[in-house]
Amino acid sequence: MRGVRTLCAASIGYCAAVFLSHYLLSGESLAAVLMLPAVIMLAALLFRGNMRTRLIIAAVFLAVGFGHYRLYNAQTVDKCEVYAGKEVTTTARLTDYPDVRDRCVLLSVKITGEELPNVDALIIDYSNEEADFLPGDEIRVKLKLRSVTERFGEETDSNISKGVYLSGYTSEKIEKTGRWSCSVLYLPKIIGNALHNEIGRLFPDDTAPFMKALLAGYKDDYYQNDKLYASMNVAGLAHVVAVSGMHVAFFVGVLQSILGRNRRSSIICIALVWLFVVMVGSPPSAVRAGIMISLPMLAPVFGRVNDRATTLSFALALILLSNPFSAGSVALQLSFGSVAGMLLFSQPIYEYLSSRLIAPRVLERPLRYVIATLSSSLAVTVFTCPLMAAHFGYVTLLAPIMNILCLWAISFLFVGGFVLCIVGLVLPIPAMWLANILSYLVRYIACVVEYSAKLPITALYMENKYAPWWLVSSYVLFIAYFVIRRHKKLSVLIPSAVCIVLLCGVFWLTDRDMRADPGTISVMNVGNGQCIAVTEGENTVVIDCGSYGVTQNAGSMLSSYLRANGRYDIDYLMLTHLNTDHATGVERLMNLMNVKTIIMPDNAEDTSGDGMLERISAAADENGTSIVYITQDADFTAGGIRLSIYESSDLGARDESGIMSTVSISDYDMLVTGDVEKVVERELVREHDLSGMELLIVPHHGSKYSTSDELLTALRPETAVISTGYNRYGHPTQETLDILEKYNVNVLRTDKLGRIVLHITAGD
Repeated sequence: MRGVRTLCAASIGYCAAVFLSHYLLSGESLAAVLMLPAVIMLAALLFRGNMRTRLIIAAVFLAVGFGHYRLYNAQTVDKCEVYAGKEVTTTARLTDYPDVRDRCVLLSVKITGEELPNVDALIIDYSNEEADFLPGDEIRVKLKLRSVTERFGEETDSNISKGVYLSGYTSEKIEKTGRWSCSVLYLPKIIGNALHNEIGRLFPDDTAPFMKALLAGYKDDYYQNDKLYASMNVAGLAHVVAVSGMHVAFFVGVLQSILGRNRRSSIICIALVWLFVVMVGSPPSAVRAGIMISLPMLAPVFGRVNDRATTLSFALALILLSNPFSAGSVALQLSFGSVAGMLLFSQPIYEYLSSRLIAPRVLERPLRYVIATLSSSLAVTVFTCPLMAAHFGYVTLLAPIMNILCLWAISFLFVGGFVLCIVGLVLPIPAMWLANILSYLVRYIACVVEYSAKLPITALYMENKYAPWWLVSSYVLFIAYFVIRRHKKLSVLIPSAVCIVLLCGVFWLTDRDMRADPGTISVMNVGNGQCIAVTEGENTVVIDCGSYGVTQNAGSMLSSYLRANGRYDIDYLMLTHLNTDHATGVERLMNLMNVKTIIMPDNAEDTSGDGMLERISAAADENGTSIVYITQDADFTAGGIRLSIYESSDLGARDESGIMSTVSISDYDMLVTGDVEKVVERELVREHDLSGMELLIVPHHGSKYSTSDELLTALRPETAVISTGYNRYGHPTQETLDILEKYNVNVLRTDKLGRIVLHITAGD
């Protein structure tokens, strides 16, 4: 045990250094890097025996971790960043199958040419050639390189956390030069690809995407079902379609129930776990899961005590040793948070609940399943709840209930799916029949999560001003409970009940504030797109829902914001036109909220890119949303919100003209014109009296082709908001900024201020 604890101290020291380096310490923080191990060394002198030894070891490996992170950074990121912006012709080797997107193909490669560092890289291919490459193919390509640590003008670690250190794009044909002599090493990728092809052959079209994600981690088709994808995230079941520790735990659980828990079964399980990792193509998540599950099973193999803290910390150290930047992986953090919670709290919670189980014998078995699932779910949330709040901005309140309702079906699908894939190789027709039967479980899961996703209590969003206080209070209550119960017997039901009462208070206060809203205009920060929410009392009107140059979908962003403020229904969603930067989030918004009516121009098809109109129409039918097409000027009312719409297709402009509108709350008026150009603006102010307008949403994100003198002369707005962000068009142009300054308009920009929220009071 002494040696085990020594390994634990070393692992914790190393892991702490990597996380500190990644999140807190910049390259100039050399003093802090040197001081921290020294301080721990000095603190060790205050202790004796094993504690002193472990602190010294932790300090030593803390220094090792700092050094390794800096050296690794110098050999990868720093070495590769100097090539950003350069054009290079080089050779590379494909390390995975091509990822075919709507407008491009993503190629994961290993650079092999002498022109560049030999690191893993991502190639974005815009050549529109057939993506018939296989892992192990060698290619020659001309690349325009760009930074992997920057996306949409902001710093990101998403690429380096996956081990990708170079990125470039090409529009020229990629030349295939041959096959790597050791391409047999990519056999796991070939097996994984064959697996998801077999799943697609056996299962119906509506369930195959889910099964591919569940069994093989192949998510491209799963992402296409936006309603299921979005609902799974909000309902807290997204983890079931990521090949992770849970999948491997299912696999091991089934094996150990058959073979028992002993040295022989541990050896067999470890071997089969890694065979499973190979079968699904060895994605990083599966490799991490294999390490986490295998290490505890090594203890009985070598006749050693399984120390949970050592197992977990050493597994994390092994993963970080291969790539220290994986500390920034949200999937890694959630995976280890889940395992840590399971190891520390699952069994105590299960024993507590089981000891209070009083039920007839016939119900005892199913109730114990419920208790086991509930115990695991609650244990997992101990560490993942703060991580979810920090990374995604919400916590799923119904996750334990979702797990009880769905995990039994997931386990059947997981085990049964693999069995059917094997049977299908020999008896394809019977396997397809059985797959059709198994598909009803997928449809059951989809029904449960899609219904629950729209419930008000499914998730609590951290943008709610009361939510962070509730989350912190809950943790304080339970920590206090565990401290007090050592000295005084106290039921865990007391802090649990207090947390539930406080949560009810959060929802009540949020609903009260929502109903008292005298009027608010919120211009979302969706990059160089447009998304505006207008609220008053219980009513909500949204104008456009699109994003450009940001990672988050506009529909997800807006639904989180509205739900955080107690809003779950949208009276009207008006779309000025269907260009992606104004409509790409509409489908997601309908899937997460109750959108009653969509208003769009009669010529919507002319401005619909990539099948946007067809997808919106299909989502509207599925969600019971009505669509109104504007052929002439029209007025709509939602409570105290008045929406006057002007049809502009006959005003002699381009297809982007769409529809325009004034939105009024009390005496406060706002004009939204979408992407119209100056000729339409001039016609608009000639035909309509728009004087006295307080707020102008600057047309076309500040393009020089919009915001005419005639428009500003007629409106004389007090304030103008420019919805803009990272873009290649130069928005907002200096010409537009100059004319707004000329008319003494107060300009607010989302690229400078983020989301812009204007509260309307009486007399505005």
